[in-house]
Order: sequence, then structure tokens, then C-alpha cells
Amino acid sequence: MRVLMHRFMGLGIALACLAFSLALAPVARADGARPARTETRAAGPYVIDVGLSQDPPYVDTPLQLTITPHGRLGGLQGQIIAQPGLGTNATNLHTQLKAVGANALTGSISFPVRGAWQIVIELNGKQGHGSADFDVTVAAPGAIPTWLGWLIGMTPLVGIVWWLAWLHGYRRKLLSKREA
Repeated sequence: MRVLMHRFMGLGIALACLAFSLALAPVARADGARPARTETRAAGPYVIDVGLSQDPPYVDTPLQLTITPHGRLGGLQGQIIAQPGLGTNATNLHTQLKAVGANALTGSISFPVRGAWQIVIELNGKQGHGSADFDVTVAAPGAIPTWLGWLIGMTPLVGIVWWLAWLHGYRRKLLSKREA
């Protein structure tokens, strides 16, 4: 019975270590409550905050941009243009902004290649036309998912915990023989 209890204890420790390592892995929030990066820019007569869902953005993963003007939205419309930078072999990408809620515009853009990109936001509204730009560097996705990397990296710890549990049981067996 004791041996069985020690084996389950070793398994419990190993599972606890695995759960702890997975808890440390960074997790992307799906609700988009907080942007990963915020830029404040002047787009002609409009002062806007641009929230990016990822920083850095990744290839073939949609980057969600949320534009929040300082002041009222008031019929503001526009588009996002992503222009490849020097050394980036691609063409311009366009997407229209859509009104979300009472005071925000949103748009999504997916980059086909990694490298330097310039994001241009063009706005049209009651106060006229305006544009703002900023640079981003698009990264290639990791070779393996983050959770899998943590799992592989923590595998030796499970082996070490098992080995220590086995040594503990072996020591107890030797001590019980010595006492008898």
C-alpha cells in the first residue's frame, strides 16, 4: 500500500509541475480587451489612438487595429493601407475601417511576408481628410507553439521528479531491511 501511495505521490508532483509550467506560458487573450500596443497620432485635424492586437504582428495572422478618435466619431470613415518597407518584397494591402460602438473604428489586416511595414491610416470626416502612419516589424511565427515548447522543456523535470521519488522509495526499502 505504501509503495502505491508513493508512486501516486510522484505522479501528483509531476502533474503539478506540468500544470505550473503551462500556467507560466504566455496566453493570448481572445477577447481583445487590452491592445498589445497603442500609438497616438495626428491624422490631419483628428487626433487618434491606434490599438494593435499583437506586437509584433505575425505573418498570416490577422492584425486587428482599433482606432479611437479623441473627441466624437461623428461620421468618421477611413481605410488602412499597409505598405512594405525597404527589403520587404510585397505589395500594398488595403482594408476598410468599420464603425464599432459609439466611438471607435476597427479594421483587420493580414501580412503575407515578414519584414518592415508602414501602416497608413486615412480618415475622412466632417473636419476633412487626414492620414497618419507608423512602422511595424512583422515577425515569422515560431517553429512550434509556445505551449508545446514549454511542455518539451519541462519533460526532463518530470524525469527528475520520478527519479527522486524512486530514490526515496529505495532508501526507505533499505532502511526497513536494515531495521529488520
